[in-house]
Amino acid sequence: MKHLTLILSLVLLVGLTGGCGKNGTKQAEVKPQVGTKIAVLTLDGDLAGQTADQARELDMVMQWMDRDIIKIMRQAGFEPVLIKEMQGYKPNMGKLLVIEVERFNAGNRAARAFVGFGAGAASLDLSHKLLDENGALLSEWRDGVGSSKGGTYCAQTLNRRALDKVSGLLK
Repeated sequence: MKHLTLILSLVLLVGLTGGCGKNGTKQAEVKPQVGTKIAVLTLDGDLAGQTADQARELDMVMQWMDRDIIKIMRQAGFEPVLIKEMQGYKPNMGKLLVIEVERFNAGNRAARAFVGFGAGAASLDLSHKLLDENGALLSEWRDGVGSSKGGTYCAQTLNRRALDKVSGLLK
């Protein structure tokens, strides 16, 4: 009985200290004098040749990506505002981050579920532009990733990378 109590105590201790806490999103630091306001505009791009199912999957990934980028920017100390079109941007919103989908492959859910090992992987390629309040280009970059877990995992990774890049540029 003592051994069982000892083992359960050790499992509980390891569980509590070994990563069962926060999801690991680090707090990006932003200099107060730079300002933390930022508007985010996501564009789904003009992806020719997509089927209706692929377009629906991209729409779901984009909706998830919008919510996620706003959430992690808030956690990092920004005051983000999501806008749906360029005309919705006003200079008092701060900097403008434009994210555009260049390529999207939804992958194959059945292959991911039954085959595994990277089969049916999704991929997402984005272009980013960071503009100042006057519309001047501060930075531009492209990023892409694939995941055997699906499109939202691709979006999550790319959102974290974009946050790190924007935080680094505004320091």
